[in-house]
Amino acid sequence: MRWRNIFRLCLLIVLAGCKANQESKVKAIIGAVLIDGNGGPPITDSVVVVSGSTIRSVGARANVPIPAEADKINGSGKFLTPGLIDLHVHLGTRGGPGFRAADYTRERIEKNLNAYLYFGVTTVRSIGTDREGGFAVRKAERDGTLRTARLFTAGRGFTAPGGHPSQEVGDIARQTNDPDDARRQVAELAAQQVDCIKIWVDDLHGKAPKIKPAVIDAILEEARKYKIPVTAHIATLADTEFLVNSGAAGFLHMIRDTEDIDQAFLAKLRALKLPFAPTLVRQELGWLYGQHSELLDDPDVARTVEPEVIAAVKKATSGKQPEGQAREDYLRAVRNTKRVAVAGVPIGVGSDGGSAIDFPGLMTHRELELLVEAGLSPVDVITAATRTGALALRKLDELGTIEAGKRADLLLLNANPLEDVRNFRKIDQVMLDGEWVDRANLKFK
Repeated sequence: MRWRNIFRLCLLIVLAGCKANQESKVKAIIGAVLIDGNGGPPITDSVVVVSGSTIRSVGARANVPIPAEADKINGSGKFLTPGLIDLHVHLGTRGGPGFRAADYTRERIEKNLNAYLYFGVTTVRSIGTDREGGFAVRKAERDGTLRTARLFTAGRGFTAPGGHPSQEVGDIARQTNDPDDARRQVAELAAQQVDCIKIWVDDLHGKAPKIKPAVIDAILEEARKYKIPVTAHIATLADTEFLVNSGAAGFLHMIRDTEDIDQAFLAKLRALKLPFAPTLVRQELGWLYGQHSELLDDPDVARTVEPEVIAAVKKATSGKQPEGQAREDYLRAVRNTKRVAVAGVPIGVGSDGGSAIDFPGLMTHRELELLVEAGLSPVDVITAATRTGALALRKLDELGTIEAGKRADLLLLNANPLEDVRNFRKIDQVMLDGEWVDRANLKFK
């Protein structure tokens, strides 16, 4: 027995030594053009030193010593950015034309997260439709037993009885008209240690019930007790103003019922640093594939989406064109995105990935393109997809930019995203928590 205990002790010491050695492993990415996510000019000949999961030092080659023991990665001719952050996703779906509750499994969630990681999205916020599977995946990630795109979750969000999105996803959202019941359910979410809370505030142009103001106030008041930020799906200026005054922490989608947003309200949004994730792609998908069916022939679609889902999407979207109210709402949202951004209000990136015909990861990249089309510069879009994402998650101290002391979530690109944000698709390598990702062997299907 004594020798057995000694053997076990020795084994533990060896394993601990191996773990410590791996955690202290040093890498140096040398010579890349560094775009750090803060919105400033790039560093054309940079060095980024990574130790374990953390960025140790960053700067111009002339100013940053390269440790002798480091694994040296030649970044010459390449471009180094932070990993992308998608603030608006729904996990556990196949991305097909219809929602199926049975698709929500832990295995499917992990495959969705792998798709995001494949496309360089190293962090996602799954917002409003997560059940136990999502929490299990988050726990596995944080325990270190699962390595995929980093997950923040809101659990199940709130809407009115019969309100949006219940017409699409059934009873997954929390549906209540009772402020006391809403408070009780916020306490449930707090017990699950959600990263935020989601509220849908949208009557779909009078076609669905909308959550009552008293219920919204109850949710926000109770959430403040637990220090949980509340993010709202919005459509109208009036609802956005009400939510700002009641203490909401951020918004999904963009105001799309009017362009008459006064400067005083924009100044308030800027002062409070309340981020919007406009999610323009969700609206555009109403006709995108009808106009450009060739996009479904993208090799990365075939790589990350099941063939039967692609076929179903082709059939469901054939001939779809922009028209009527949907088109008007979209164009207002585009113009308001520029208006809000010019006013200095934080703009983040959200794709609604996992919603109908909204392929995880791929549509994050389409949202980058649409933000440029809305009038943001490429550098502003890069900041939106990195630093502002971390700001919205309240994790700016560890994510979102390439700075010493932060997590080493990095993209090494083969082309310059400052010239064209579509170059974010030209990925050479993805680093997550200081380790290179084997993209070729990620499982999606």
